[in-house]
Order: sequence, then C-alpha cells, then structure tokens
Amino acid sequence: MNASLLNYPDFIVFDLDPYIYAGSEAKGDEPALNKKAFAKTCEVARWTKEVLDSLSLSSSIKTSGKTGLHVYVPILRNLDYSSVRAACETIGHFVLQQHPRDVTMEWTVDKRTGKVFFDHNQNVRGKTLASIYSPRPSPEAAVSMPLRWDELESIYPPDFTILSVGERLAETGDLWANILNAKHDLRGLLQLEDEERKKPPPRRKR
Repeated sequence: MNASLLNYPDFIVFDLDPYIYAGSEAKGDEPALNKKAFAKTCEVARWTKEVLDSLSLSSSIKTSGKTGLHVYVPILRNLDYSSVRAACETIGHFVLQQHPRDVTMEWTVDKRTGKVFFDHNQNVRGKTLASIYSPRPSPEAAVSMPLRWDELESIYPPDFTILSVGERLAETGDLWANILNAKHDLRGLLQLEDEERKKPPPRRKR
C-alpha cells in the first residue's frame, strides 16, 4: 500500500470547523450551526486563501454541509500522505501565528472553544471528508456545495439542500468541473521549508 498510487493524494485539504457555540447545545454536544460561528469560519478561510495565494497555490472552497468549510488545493501525486499532511500543518501554523485569537490547532476539544479549528489531520490515508454535492444528516438535508470565493459574504450552509442543488447547478454549473486541471507541485514548497529549518538562528545583538 505504501508504494501504491493510493498513498499519494491528489489534494491537500484544509478542514475548518468552528467551535463557537450557539448557546443552545446540550453539555458535551458539538457546536450547533450559528451565524457568528460561520462568519468567523469564512474569515479564517479567507486568511487561509491569502497564505495559499502567496505560495502561488490556487484553491477551491465548499461548504461541509454542516457548520464548517473545506478548502482544497489540487496537487501532483508525487508526495505521500505524511508529506502532504506536514505541508498542511505548516500552513496551518502560519495562519495560527497570524491570528492566534481566532484560530486553533488544539487536539483537545475543550481548548478549541471560541475559535475555529484548523484541522490538518484530514490529510491521512483512510480519513474522509464529505464529497461535493453529498447530502448530510441534518433536518434540512443540507448538501456540501462548491462555492466561488466571492460568495462567502452572502451564503449560509442551509441555503444548499437536496431541494435547491438542481437550481444551483443550473445557475452556476459545476464549479469544480476542472479542478484537477491545475495541479500544483508541492515538492518545491517542502524544499523551501526544509531549507528554512536548516538555517542557523539569528545571532542576538549584544
């Protein structure tokens, strides 16, 4: 399996989940969908896009169908999952350093409260994320929907359900139809990271 192409992903995935509670949840429940939490998740997604843009990595975004957002970057299948996960983690730490009050990468759920969880751990063989157009188990039968980046200001996850997806597709077409036509080579990025780690720390001025 380690030598199989199945161990070489064609996307680097950024899973953004808000841990900003509505206040109506029972003790121990995951955060319920609410506008404040989703607005903050959209903001974190835009910050992530800014970092990706600075690295010349084009990205696509979709709703998770529940409370969060997924950002995908298509990549050449020349790195295994552990390398792709490391790249995602590095980008996540950079976003975290820039916005520590709003972003968390804490694995302990209690420490995520009030922030958006940047989950790089989805970049592991065997982990799954809802595919585009997948119905989710919710009262509205919400669907994981591809978006344009400029739509984040005006959409809300329940806008997209199994009843509205047909109309949506007739209006926009499949926004991800050509997503794999512009795959990026992450090896250069990982080489730069390795070179930065090997640099000696700057000397302190006396």
